[in-house]
Amino acid sequence: MRPRVRLLPVLAALLLAAPVVAGGRDALPHLSSPGPVLAVAAGTDGQGRAVVAWIAREAGLEHLHAARLSGGGWQDLGGVLNEKARSNAAKPTVHPGTDGSVWLAWEEGSGAAHIDSYLMSNLTSGGWTNPEPYALRRNLSDAGRSRSFVAGGGNRPLVGWTDIGTLGRTFPSLVSLRVWRGADWQVTPPVNLDPRVPAFMPSVAQAGRDVLLAYVEGATAQSDLWVRAWNGRAWRTLGGRLNVRPRTYVFLPQLRIDPAGRPMVAWLEDQGGVDALHVSRWDGSVWRRLGGVVSTPGRLASSVSLGFDALGRPVAAWNEGPDGARTVQSARWDAGRWTALGGPLNADPRADTDHASLAAGRQGVVLAWREFAGGHWRLQVRRLE
Repeated sequence: MRPRVRLLPVLAALLLAAPVVAGGRDALPHLSSPGPVLAVAAGTDGQGRAVVAWIAREAGLEHLHAARLSGGGWQDLGGVLNEKARSNAAKPTVHPGTDGSVWLAWEEGSGAAHIDSYLMSNLTSGGWTNPEPYALRRNLSDAGRSRSFVAGGGNRPLVGWTDIGTLGRTFPSLVSLRVWRGADWQVTPPVNLDPRVPAFMPSVAQAGRDVLLAYVEGATAQSDLWVRAWNGRAWRTLGGRLNVRPRTYVFLPQLRIDPAGRPMVAWLEDQGGVDALHVSRWDGSVWRRLGGVVSTPGRLASSVSLGFDALGRPVAAWNEGPDGARTVQSARWDAGRWTALGGPLNADPRADTDHASLAAGRQGVVLAWREFAGGHWRLQVRRLE
């Protein structure tokens, strides 16, 4: 295991010994960042404990940090987690390991405008694994910037990957699956239904023996959302397109498998010029939408997050409203309808927010986001149940 760059003691103290927020059942110990927050992602480890990862700007660099909710407090998971302390990290995601551990995936590069590495690391009893063996690196700043990660069967990494202008730039954008084989990556054929049509925004999940990819195919404002399954030999399509209106603007699909083994997808779709949040569940034959629009009709939705509470019920979180005045919202699907879990959930309802992200599982539901206060983006966490 390679050593990690450590936080200065005073910053570690700020992170781990911060005061507890007053309140009722949603009270959590405060989680402080050593610098302004650029990105936030929440998830769980394989035991259902909440983990929050974020990017903080420190001394002109963009550092990855993570903490886990344990024993009523936040446990620092290793200080600065960048592969290289002098490089910039971006776009973190948190994933449960099938062995009870936790994975982080993130981008890293030598400059803010040139992220050229996609990295994955697993927290084991011996510390964080070296991301180098798994690293997917590209020289072009626009190649592979649309991707997703999950720990599949046997705790092996699975990555949904987008290549821009590959094959001598004959094709505009291809999505494929990368399966870790223990020493290298197996690359599948493209998932595109038509390789001449651009595909992007993959979201990957393991469902039994199959690996599923949700992705968007088509020109930006004339695209469709599909889910296809890889059985180790070929792709097959699950049902028809998921979007409500064919060939429209579709954004940020998020594919999850519920505790009953059913695939579910949350996504944003244009509705009268405003992005609206939708959720559908696969019933074995067709995709069935869970209710209508989840977000407030007529209000711009963003930052999609989907999870499941301790009873396996779907929970969605998102940001809502115009830039500069976005609120944090969450709702649960129960008894055939979406019910708001409070809201707005901002610490300050007048403050701007983004990056709403859920850590939801058998140990409860925690929501993380960043909020603009006092001239800086700050980290916020709240227990929903």
